[in-house]
Amino acid sequence: MLIILMALFALSACELFELRDSDPPTEGAPWNDPASEVELALQNLEYTYEDSRNAVNYSRLFQEDYSFYFAAQDITDYSTDSQWNRNQEQDMLLNLHSRYSSITIQLDSLHTSDEISANEAKIYRNYTVKARPIDSTNTIDLAMGNMELHYRRLYGRWYIYKWYDYRSGNQPTWGLMKYENG
Repeated sequence: MLIILMALFALSACELFELRDSDPPTEGAPWNDPASEVELALQNLEYTYEDSRNAVNYSRLFQEDYSFYFAAQDITDYSTDSQWNRNQEQDMLLNLHSRYSSITIQLDSLHTSDEISANEAKIYRNYTVKARPIDSTNTIDLAMGNMELHYRRLYGRWYIYKWYDYRSGNQPTWGLMKYENG
């Protein structure tokens, strides 16, 4: 009986039966919905790489007939495919997030002016993709180069329908990174 009383006293002292506040909800992944401006759609591209919770949204960036065009030098030097579709893109991003704990994208405007009309746009950017492998504390450069994104506006939202990758110097391109993680 003494043991039972001591156990009850110990349990009541540790506040096991007291009410407590619930933990605050975690902040959701950043996302622009709807992507009613080209810059918001471009930002969503960054969000899908930088926050793994957005990987499920990746295919929503593209039209059904989307094509990614690999850099001509990558096709020659590494025997990459010449182009990819929306499904291949989705598979690649899931693989990429399973291999890297942190991915950052830096997009800078090129000297070429973007071409934006009411329902179509061509966006030109210089890019750098950096990542930290899951089993390392070091960040590495995964890709550097230039890209040309072709957008269409459908039902008030902007979607990528063509993505051209271009090598800049001898650095691995975004396309090569995709190919190696596909």
